[in-house]
Order: sequence, then C-alpha cells, then structure tokens
Amino acid sequence: MKQKLIDAALVQYSLHGYDGATMRKIANEVGIKPASIYFFYKNKNELFIAAFQQLLENHFTKMKDIINENMGKHDSEIFTALLHGIVDHHKGDKEGTNAYISLVTSPIPEIHTYLTKHMLQFNAWLSKSLEQALKASYPSITQIDIERTVKKYVLLGNGVFWGINLYEGEDFKEQVELAEELMMSILEQLDQRYSESS
Repeated sequence: MKQKLIDAALVQYSLHGYDGATMRKIANEVGIKPASIYFFYKNKNELFIAAFQQLLENHFTKMKDIINENMGKHDSEIFTALLHGIVDHHKGDKEGTNAYISLVTSPIPEIHTYLTKHMLQFNAWLSKSLEQALKASYPSITQIDIERTVKKYVLLGNGVFWGINLYEGEDFKEQVELAEELMMSILEQLDQRYSESS
C-alpha cells in the first residue's frame, strides 16, 4: 500500500503541485478513504518526503547502472552514456520529473535537507566513478583536472535535465547534441594536455 500511495502522490504532485495535491485526491486515486493514509504516513509532508526519496534513489540507480555497463570503455563513451541516461530516465518518467521539479521548490524544509544530503552522496559517488574512468584514459591526470572535469560534466548534465522541460523535438535534440559537443571538447583538451606530457 505504501508504494501505491507514493505513486499516487507523485501523480498528484506532478499535476497539482504541493498545495493542490491533497490527501483526498491521493486517497481517491488509490481507492481508499483519506483517513486511511495516516496508517502509513503521519502527514502529507512525510508522504511527499518518501516520494521525493524514491525519485532520487531511482535516478541514482539509473546512473549506477550506466556506469557499471560502461566501465572499461573510453571516457568519452562513459560521459556520453551518462548524458543520454539523464535524457532516457527523465523522458521516460515525465510524471516523476515534473513531481521532482515541484518537490524541489516545495515549502517542505526536510526536502531541502534530504536533497542536500543526497546530492553530496551522489556527487561523491560520481566523482569516484568518473575518476576511475579518467585515470584509465589519462594515467598522469591531476586531481584538479579530475575534479574540474567532473564539475563540468555536472553542469552539462544539469543543463540537459532542465532542457527536458524547456525544449521540444528538434530543439531539445540540438540541446543534447550541443552538450555532447561541449563534453567532447573538454575531453579533447585533456587529450592534448596529457598526450603532450607523456
């Protein structure tokens, strides 16, 4: 039942935002009385925090799968796969993506606390994973270049994520292509720097 409530909360949140996603609407979608929700979640905030946690964990799992599937490949393939993974994951779950955007801007302080904690954990994992890939391609790469390359990827990934909601069709396709081109340009700079030093 908890999963059904989370799924219904995400649907309602994506459609109506925090204020419009009432416990009554969530209960109606699941087919129970509103009071029954309180057997599982003490209040609306607790339910939405659980839904938000699920959204973040789903994204984290997707990124881990992409890294695992592509580890050992050239760094350009890994970065490209990650950018496309963002697109596939969020395009494939428009409802969840809309709910995520609404939840990030919600008035629930615990959401921001959880998001900060989650992003620190995710960024630490991403940095460690991409560090392995970059060291495999450039054995003499400095820690500063690793950190800056990962931060540049995160900026591009964030741009692609927000582009999903801002652009359609060919315009969005162009945004993804431009993000790829910028990432390849960043990696080409590393190629030049570290091929010259070897």
